[in-house]
Amino acid sequence: MKSKVCIIDDQNSILESMEIFFKIRNWDVYTAANGPDGIRLVEQVRPVLVILDIRLPGMSGLEVLEKLRGRFPKLQVIVITAFQTMESTIQAIKLGAFDYLHKPIDIAEMDAVIRRLEVTAVDQDREVEALDQAFNPTDHRPHMISRSRRMKEVFKTIALVSESRVTVLIQGESGTGKELIARSIHYNSPWSDKPFTVMDCSTLVDSLVESELFGYEKGAFTGATDTRKGRLELTGEGTILFDEIGELPLLMQSKLLRFLQSGEFVRVGGDRPIFSNARIVAATNRNLTKLVQEGKFREDLYYRLKVVTIDAPPLRSRRSDIPLLASFFLQKTAYQNVSETKRLSPEALELLMNYDWPGNIRQLENVMIRCAVLSPSAVLSREHAEACLKDSPTFASNHGSNTSLEEVEREHILKVLDSNEWHLGRTCDQLGMSRPTLRARMKKYGLFPSDSRKSRASGNMRCRKGTGRKTTLRPQEVR
Repeated sequence: MKSKVCIIDDQNSILESMEIFFKIRNWDVYTAANGPDGIRLVEQVRPVLVILDIRLPGMSGLEVLEKLRGRFPKLQVIVITAFQTMESTIQAIKLGAFDYLHKPIDIAEMDAVIRRLEVTAVDQDREVEALDQAFNPTDHRPHMISRSRRMKEVFKTIALVSESRVTVLIQGESGTGKELIARSIHYNSPWSDKPFTVMDCSTLVDSLVESELFGYEKGAFTGATDTRKGRLELTGEGTILFDEIGELPLLMQSKLLRFLQSGEFVRVGGDRPIFSNARIVAATNRNLTKLVQEGKFREDLYYRLKVVTIDAPPLRSRRSDIPLLASFFLQKTAYQNVSETKRLSPEALELLMNYDWPGNIRQLENVMIRCAVLSPSAVLSREHAEACLKDSPTFASNHGSNTSLEEVEREHILKVLDSNEWHLGRTCDQLGMSRPTLRARMKKYGLFPSDSRKSRASGNMRCRKGTGRKTTLRPQEVR
């Protein structure tokens, strides 16, 4: 089936040239010369794309755009105009235009936009399908959404280990979704109907850890007026997650090791061994190998836990997931607040894609909640996203209150360029941006190989700022 496009313009020359352009590319083409006729045409033929002139008789293109986006939220609109003004450009983007082109229309530019739109449409279909599967308010099981290669490997490991009761160690920075991985292992296992219990080792007082985990007998200590089962016993054949296992006191490490070896434990104040078949999953944001070397974590326990290891990647290494996760959090917030689902403007999304996310997924979720609740507009602008991001505690603590997002972006791009030895192709892949966008950013921030500490230290080659010429440096020139 051919794709349908509606072209709304009062210039016959534009209608004719655009009709030829799209028919050559095997599209069905429909045309209208004014706003009201254009709206009726769109309602009639239901196209996937509208080419819309900003200046139309009777009703402006912006008015038409607003009405079309209100009735057909998924409709893609490319705005064209002979009069370039910042105000109309900003307004068109805010109203949801896919792109904004200027007359006379460059065929190569239009072709590039159409190709990008076709790729975006496929990605959006996949994202909608993934979001529909992930966001089901009546289903309380965990759903992980991703299209990154690293997370696909995590999914494969989850599928393999969930069928057994093998011990799993999940490692990763704070906010990377370690508990969600643990829940996914449990709820995809044959024991999903059994309890899933979390024991946060970082929040419990040392003296209470043992009684919390193993339980206690009546009279075991002052205040123990009744026998109480611990979390391990209450978990039964389910899964118990030891969150932040690196914070577990050494004494409790030895007792946990004994349980892992025998499958038995004794309540505090008791003498009768109790068997447990609970599945053990541990998570940490600490370097356990370093803790073992420092004598703060038992080596034998480390290897008992490290039967299968899952590394939860930081968000900065899976940037392709940012649009998907951001949309999911906006949809989730709208459902919880019984409000309209808001969406990100292209500029706001670009801002999120270029940010380093030291707080990972948890920080992204908090920023999206703040944006959804505080933004008066249905489309989140770059300025609003920037304000919400600056309010993020992780942003403030990592960059200081006077640091701008442009400084953060410059620092991040320079770091990625350094790590890829200034190879633009690899840098673009890692940053998730096109080569022209990267070059524009480098020009904007004055980034040249001379900014690289590695280049300065090696003394091999430097690109003089503003010349674009590579100049070999003599050793005495290197600082």
